[in-house]
Amino acid sequence: MPAVRAEGVRSLVRAVLPPPARHWLRRAAREAPHRLRDFPKDAVAALLPKAFGGPMPPPGLRARVGLGSRDEFDAVGRDGARDVLAALARAGEPGRTFPDWLDFGCGCGRIARYLIGSPGLRSYAGVDVDARQIGWAARNLTGRFRVMRPDPPLDFPDASFDAVLAVSVFTHFDESQQDAWLAEIRRILRPGGMLVATTLAPENALTCPGLTAAELAALERRGFLAADHGAAVFNDRSTFHSRAYLEASWSRFFRLRLHAPRGFVSYQDLAVWQKPR
Repeated sequence: MPAVRAEGVRSLVRAVLPPPARHWLRRAAREAPHRLRDFPKDAVAALLPKAFGGPMPPPGLRARVGLGSRDEFDAVGRDGARDVLAALARAGEPGRTFPDWLDFGCGCGRIARYLIGSPGLRSYAGVDVDARQIGWAARNLTGRFRVMRPDPPLDFPDASFDAVLAVSVFTHFDESQQDAWLAEIRRILRPGGMLVATTLAPENALTCPGLTAAELAALERRGFLAADHGAAVFNDRSTFHSRAYLEASWSRFFRLRLHAPRGFVSYQDLAVWQKPR
């Protein structure tokens, strides 16, 4: 009987509330435990920003990138920055430095917080379509942060950067968006510059809810799948890439220097691509 009543409630919610409202309710339910647990630290940090190691985005902004918990947000930023720098060091040429960086899809700076100030880094810029997250980063982090349009071009001249970072961005693009942004990133990179990007391997699709047998078969056949399912929020779309697909498709724009399965915080694949000289 409880199960029947619960299903009745879910049916009523689906009938009464539009999809965006249902999405907000699901996210609120998921984030409630984090918000309650982190409330003491968040409250102190709001009054004393340096109390816990520097500014931390409020829970609402952390939740917009799927990481409402302070500890999880902090760990992904710290460990992710370490993984990015290690991959770039492995893929780069001896003595090569990358002074000027662009963080493409930077959000509120979970990785930027730990990359800014790295040895050899001269300037750091970040762009994102989310004005609230960019606003927070611009107020609290060192660097140039600006809102970007959802489609190319970016407001930077040709050959502006030595390195472009794209974490959890191509994991949400369809194929036409992907190709358009790869071409744009190639434009703004200097000759020999590096794109460091994360992707989701096909095996991650097995735990993605709602995928059909036909979609999984298409992923196995092509090595690529962009699963939208009418998602109203960018982060709820999931895109999967096999290494074979990446080598065949992305090599039209860049040369693959490194591919590390689960190389980003032991979850997403991490690859380093070089613009031809």
